[in-house]
Amino acid sequence: MPNPIHPAEPAASLWTQTIVLRNAQNQEEAISIGPDRKVWSFIADTGDSRFEASGQRLENLGLSADFVTVGRNSVGALVVIAAKGLTLHYRTERPLTALDMADGLRHRWTPAKPIQLPRIEGAVGVRRLYTQSSFSGLRIALIVDTETPEYGASYMMVCSQWGETGPGPFILLPPLGAHKPAPHKPAGPTLRNRIFGSTQIA
Repeated sequence: MPNPIHPAEPAASLWTQTIVLRNAQNQEEAISIGPDRKVWSFIADTGDSRFEASGQRLENLGLSADFVTVGRNSVGALVVIAAKGLTLHYRTERPLTALDMADGLRHRWTPAKPIQLPRIEGAVGVRRLYTQSSFSGLRIALIVDTETPEYGASYMMVCSQWGETGPGPFILLPPLGAHKPAPHKPAGPTLRNRIFGSTQIA
């Protein structure tokens, strides 16, 4: 029976940051962070009943993640990018041949590859990941939390244009936080305070 004085907390979602896109086979595919903090792929109907009676497929992509995003590269393949702290990895969807399909789709994704971030002073961790696909290809952007003596707790945006071999050179935008105010120093004693500060009144 529910306790009216101490109601139960709402259950947290076991699957977070779900993104749904159509893959190279024109199937709706959901990319999500699972309860194990790994990135998973779910396809509702693969057209292959070997996986489940309904043809559904759930696949662990093996990427540890606090944040995940999905974009498309210049040939329209899905690119899954995951961030854990300051560590980034990605996997790219590969076109499937009939042989790959017969082998259970095990070759759908390239092996995980690291993304080397530039040196960012005071970097603490990635706060958010973004992708944008346009006529010029895939662009990625990251919000990186920083902690420096000059700005205190702040954050910076890091951007890159995706190329045929992965991310290109990164562009760093200036810190987006305000300058850390100088510490306030109390005023020293005035001449009057030094002369009369200890005066006692009868």
